[in-house]
Amino acid sequence: MPESQQVRDVRGWEVVRLGSAELAVDVVPGKGGDITSVRWLAGDVELMWQSPWGLRHRGALFVPGETEATLMDAYPGGWQTVFPNAGDAVEEHGVLWGMHGEAWLAAYDWEPTGPAEVTLRTRLVRSPFEIERRIGVVGADLTVTETVRNAGGVPVEAAWGHHVAFGQPFLDGSCRLDTPGATVVVDDERDEPASDLVIGSRFAWPEGPDRAGGVVDLRHVPGPDPERPVERLYYLVDLACGEVSLTNQRLGVRAALTWDTSVMPQTWMWYEMHAGAGFPWYQSVYVLGIEPHSSYPGQGLHAIRRKTGTQLHFEPGGSRTATTTLSVNREH
Repeated sequence: MPESQQVRDVRGWEVVRLGSAELAVDVVPGKGGDITSVRWLAGDVELMWQSPWGLRHRGALFVPGETEATLMDAYPGGWQTVFPNAGDAVEEHGVLWGMHGEAWLAAYDWEPTGPAEVTLRTRLVRSPFEIERRIGVVGADLTVTETVRNAGGVPVEAAWGHHVAFGQPFLDGSCRLDTPGATVVVDDERDEPASDLVIGSRFAWPEGPDRAGGVVDLRHVPGPDPERPVERLYYLVDLACGEVSLTNQRLGVRAALTWDTSVMPQTWMWYEMHAGAGFPWYQSVYVLGIEPHSSYPGQGLHAIRRKTGTQLHFEPGGSRTATTTLSVNREH
C-alpha cells in the first residue's frame, strides 16, 4: 500500500492519519501536534500509550489549577514536544512557563506536504518562538523534524525534548531496552516509595545499584504487576549515539528511536508502572517514556541552569532543527 493520508473528526478534533503498508499514525494538529497513535500493521499492535481519559472532547470544561493539572487535563498520551521548559513550572521573562512548556498545549496550523507527510506551524505566546513541525511516514519509519526559531529581539534560554510514551499491548514484561552505550544519572530529587534506583546515583549502562543493595539491569523492562509497582526517572548521558530501542520479544517486534545528539545529547527515561498513588495516576497506569532531550534534570529550567548548565541559548533570530525517527520492524 502506498503512503497516504486522511482527515477525520475525533471528539471535535481534526485528526490526520498518515499511513504506509507498515504503519498507521494519528496526528492532532490542534492539540500540540500530538502523535496519539502509532500502529504497527503487520501485527495490528498499538505502540503508543494512551492516558485513561484519552483525547478529551474539544472544548471540554476543566477546573483551573497548577500547570501540571492543566497539562494532564489535555494529555492524551502518545508523543509530544516539550518546549521551551522541561519539567517543573518556572517563571521566565516575567511570566509563568508551565510544566513541560507551552508547545505541548499549542494549536498548530497545518498543510499536507507529501503523500504521508504534514507540516505544522505555530507561534508561541509566553515565549517568542516560532515552531515548524514536519511529520512524515515512509515505510516502517515515522520521522519528526522540528525547527524552533527565536522571533523576538532578546536572547532566550530554553529546554527542548520529545516525550514519547510506550504502552500496552506493545509494552510488557518481555520487552528489552538497548542503547549502544551511555552513563545513567538517576534523578536526585525523585524519591517515591516505588523508586528502586539509588537517588542521585551515576553508573555505566545497563547495570546499577538498587536501594536494597542489589543490582538492577535496566535492559529488562518490568511487567505490568500492580503488586510490584515501579517508578523511575533517570537520564542517559554521554551517549555513544542517539539511539534507544525497545524490543518486545514475545511479539518479535522492535521499536527504535534515533535522533541527532548535536541538539539533544541526553535522554530521559520515565517509568510509571502502577506506582504513583495520587494525582494523576492513582496506581492505574503502565507506561514507559523514552525522551530525547537537550537538557536535564527534569526539574524545570531553573534547576537545569543550576545543576547541569545544559539549557539551549537562542539569540534573536536564532534557530535550531532536530530530527527524531521511530522505526518499527520485526526483530531479526
